[in-house]
Amino acid sequence: MAFFGSKKVSPTSDLDTSPRPRVASALAPFQQQLVQLTRPGETASLAIITDTHYKAGFDPTFYGINGLQHTKEFVADVASQPGVDAYAHLGDLIDGSEPAPVSIAHLQDCVAAFQQPLNKPFYIAKGNHDDNDKFDEHQTVRRASFTANTFNDIVLAADYKQPALQRFSQKYGVAWLDVGPVRFLFINTSDVPYELNRFGIKKYDVKLNLAVRTGQVAEIAQILQMSDNKSIIVCGHGNLLKANHKDGLHYNGRTLHELFRAFNLHARGQVNNHAKKADFQIDMPFDFTHIRNARITAYVCGHRHIEQTFLDHDIRYLLLNCSALMGKGHQLTTGYNARWDRRYGETTEYAGYTLVADPAQGRLAVLGYGAATPLREFSMWFPKK
Repeated sequence: MAFFGSKKVSPTSDLDTSPRPRVASALAPFQQQLVQLTRPGETASLAIITDTHYKAGFDPTFYGINGLQHTKEFVADVASQPGVDAYAHLGDLIDGSEPAPVSIAHLQDCVAAFQQPLNKPFYIAKGNHDDNDKFDEHQTVRRASFTANTFNDIVLAADYKQPALQRFSQKYGVAWLDVGPVRFLFINTSDVPYELNRFGIKKYDVKLNLAVRTGQVAEIAQILQMSDNKSIIVCGHGNLLKANHKDGLHYNGRTLHELFRAFNLHARGQVNNHAKKADFQIDMPFDFTHIRNARITAYVCGHRHIEQTFLDHDIRYLLLNCSALMGKGHQLTTGYNARWDRRYGETTEYAGYTLVADPAQGRLAVLGYGAATPLREFSMWFPKK
């Protein structure tokens, strides 16, 4: 049995993932605080869930079907709120540890949960678990269980169907959304070549290789070239940098971060990362000298299953906790989640956030629920009128 507040509850039937009234009640204080922080037409707000790790079966302390339930509850009780302008899933929708037909069905379930008629734009990022490589790793013959376009055809296709979500192409998983002076820029940190050897085994395991490549970086630079008068919040799955300021991706996290710094300095130059592997080489010019009244202010991501914030020069990194249930006693559970002692049926079972950018107050509020800090506030640069 699990507990919710002071009441004993049994898990719903193992396959019931409909939003639970008790969760809606538990989120009432969060919703009230959101109302106080948001002013339609004046603030820019993005609701975020990340790392749901949806997989089959029920587990009272770890990954399972609760991942889909958390997604549905996020859409019903958080993304639907009047103060929210848009909503996002920052990747690892699924655990990627099951046979391809099962994992494909799970991706479809998550997309269907996001495609509710809220009349708001959404974005779903690719996480390093979303190509099903965890399943492949545990097979005697590690043949790829997903095709090159499995994730794109299910998830990115749903992203790009939305007219409000702007993009230059549908190749890389890059898109942007403007809410007043705030630009939310979405990127893909699982930008890894899909190449198979003669045995059908991938050259690069997506789960073990977070990366951005030259085509995506060029498209990001193109978006930045037309970002005058914007305060930009970049969102992705993996952190470009670690708190010690070393590369947070396996390929080109620091390179992309330095391009962001060049943008903030209105500089021109050449990106040349001198990568040893040709697949990840970047050699391209950039020129941000004409940019006026714009800055990249924050980078927001999941992946690490912790909460953390740090500054690298003038860019604030915000790492958000996983929605996936991570209870004590599991090998993969991070220390951060072990301290929450998360269990099914308790308010710490799930986790999610809403970012509220407030130009009038010069503030970025990070409002959390469940296994998350309730409220953090940071100063934020906004364009001068």
